Amino acid sequence: MSTFRFKALQKDGNVSNGTLEASTRGEAMRRLNEKGMQILSLEETKEKASSKKKEEAGASPKKKKVPTASAENRLKSNQLIQFTEELSDLLSAGVQLDTALRSIGSRSESPAIARVANLCYDKVRDGVPLATALRSSSPSFNDLYCNLVSAGEVSGALGDILKRQVKYLTTLQELRGKLASAMIYPAFLVISGIGVTVMFTFFLIPKLETLVLSTGGELPFFANLMITSGEFLKANWILLLALFVIALIIGVVAFQKESVKRLWDEKKLQLPLFGKMLTTRFNVQFVETLSNLLLNGLPLVKAMQLVEGTTPNRYIREQIEGITARISEGAVLNRCMEKSGVFEAGLIDMVRIGEDTGNLASSMAKAGNRLDREFSRSIDKIGAIIQPAIILVMSVLVGMMAYMMISVIYETISVLRNRA
Repeated sequence: MSTFRFKALQKDGNVSNGTLEASTRGEAMRRLNEKGMQILSLEETKEKASSKKKEEAGASPKKKKVPTASAENRLKSNQLIQFTEELSDLLSAGVQLDTALRSIGSRSESPAIARVANLCYDKVRDGVPLATALRSSSPSFNDLYCNLVSAGEVSGALGDILKRQVKYLTTLQELRGKLASAMIYPAFLVISGIGVTVMFTFFLIPKLETLVLSTGGELPFFANLMITSGEFLKANWILLLALFVIALIIGVVAFQKESVKRLWDEKKLQLPLFGKMLTTRFNVQFVETLSNLLLNGLPLVKAMQLVEGTTPNRYIREQIEGITARISEGAVLNRCMEKSGVFEAGLIDMVRIGEDTGNLASSMAKAGNRLDREFSRSIDKIGAIIQPAIILVMSVLVGMMAYMMISVIYETISVLRNRA
């Protein structure tokens, strides 16, 4: 028998520390799980562990060291969705976490998914929480993903949270696909426009200038502006390149500071179209996660602390932290949300109704469904606007070039006719 020191979260949200006698780590995990406790850490005491290592030193070869997160374990977008979907389905069907990971690792056709699943299986069998195992197994699992998994482990709704994560990742992949498809034609126009502008500025217009001036005519204002700009670029391209590099370095250094990152996270929420989409996405994630935690019996303050880590936006995280602090002092959730300025009015109304009726979790779940539909509409709206907007800009640019060329040619012909 070995002695294991554990730290686990009880059903009421309180953290419990203690020791447990068990023959293996797996047995210790099973006994804690049977008591309804969520394991945060499980370590064998040093005395037993050291003696056990001495006994095993001569009897069996050393166990292969499990590699930590490396580039070779990175999953592609579709592989990440597949892994999450399979794990979600198995957990929702009642399969134990370690069995689910072992099943994915043994039957997956993708070597990358199998490798990540096996790494996670080894770590989970050693008593490591799934969120920690994922973070150390592959760089594809970012902080948002791991924090949501951690919230799911604590609340007992890991399968449901992973299912929503599949939907979220699929939505992002579809958005990237839509944007990529929508940008093919505009990108071609942009490259063509840049090529035409360069050709006009450095080759055609200077030749036209020589022709027009020799006939006594004058170039249009826009043509003179392009010639002046081209001459300036030719004379000062080294200085302009150096200034661009310096500005780039200053920007990179500035974004290493937390204050700048926090300011940028705040300004992102104010961007046209995209800011609204980011805010709605956060509202959906917040509502779905918090309602699940509350439905699984966690106290509101503890649930808010877990929700705080589910958003990568520093400004929003700061607002949630302030809300949590005020709630712990006895404030009402809907009023705190209203003061923060990052929640939609409809959501705040549903929270107010839920608090008044005592059905906060169910009210938030209904609000989450509505916000999810709004988020889908926001994505469709952005996809519908981006392509026509870029085409319009490029059409204006090409139209200006054509008008300038026609004006120059017309001016030259007029001068020649007058001379004749």
